[in-house]
Amino acid sequence: MKLSNQNKRNLKSVLIFTAIMSIGTSLNAFMEHGFVFTYIIYDFTIGLIFGLIISLTEIYFFEKKFRRVNFTLLLIFRTIYYVVVASLIVIVIAASDVGETVDTILHDAVNDKDIRGLFESEDFNEIVLYTIVLSFLINFIRQINYLLGQKVLLNYAAGKYHIPLEEDLIFMFLDLKSSTTIAEKLGLIKNHRFLDDFFYDLTDPILGNKCRIYQYVGDEIVIVWKVKDGVKNLNCINLFFDILDEIDSKKDLYLQKYGVYPKFKAGIHCGKVITGEIGYIKKDIVYHGDTINTASRIQAECNVHSKRLLISGELLKLLRIEDEYKVEDIGTKLLRGKENALELFSIERV
Repeated sequence: MKLSNQNKRNLKSVLIFTAIMSIGTSLNAFMEHGFVFTYIIYDFTIGLIFGLIISLTEIYFFEKKFRRVNFTLLLIFRTIYYVVVASLIVIVIAASDVGETVDTILHDAVNDKDIRGLFESEDFNEIVLYTIVLSFLINFIRQINYLLGQKVLLNYAAGKYHIPLEEDLIFMFLDLKSSTTIAEKLGLIKNHRFLDDFFYDLTDPILGNKCRIYQYVGDEIVIVWKVKDGVKNLNCINLFFDILDEIDSKKDLYLQKYGVYPKFKAGIHCGKVITGEIGYIKKDIVYHGDTINTASRIQAECNVHSKRLLISGELLKLLRIEDEYKVEDIGTKLLRGKENALELFSIERV
């Protein structure tokens, strides 16, 4: 059976997290006891089971059920959950023959149901403390990463854009249709929920097409690729239609909840930009260059020509579009605020 892109990403996340936990606990055993096989296997098993349980519950429970829980509560809840899971794993393994070899006090306490003895065990207390610190750090970094955006924290830490760089990138400006009318109908709070649901439902298509979110501007989202990633497998085109499919699959849910469902249009362009850190009391990694403005103007032309997706001629030259999509030449247009005309093309599914 062929795995979907989403399941492949989930499997990769599970394997990476489980490997990190298993290796980490094994190294901890090695540093404390040297190369003693029993201790290494004991800690490796704890890390393996802990990694599997935590990564699976993160993907299939926390990310789906707790996305609207505030930062602090989620951090506390996750930390408590991690500690409980680690404690239960330790207790189960401690009851085994391996547990008796590694920690007699803990083994006897578990089998004798001696709660006091359990908490007097040095290994048990070490593991609980280790889990509290580790889970807090993991979840704090995870939440900050979600707040800043994909790879932004890593780029900050590495200082990648401390000195501005010139890059070739592809930008998509994706904008909701009739957003003012929808906002008036739903009201401020409900409209915010509507936008939040819409942007959340873009997650799988975005991750599946090798791009990242640059910023939200009202009811518009700006998405960016490195040129090689956007061109590969037509990712920059596939994204738009993958979003269409995702929203279409949830159309009834939107209608039931809001009485409307998202319709949108997009413009895509490629070119050189300057990428760098900006600001002091509020830092950000930003892009500067005519490429971004042009992509925005292309999106605005969708209404003029009654099209859902428009791309520039410069981008089309980089793409190998075959039978899956139909390309329509819109002509050479002088976009608002531009001195030079630009070739525009409409893309639709065949």
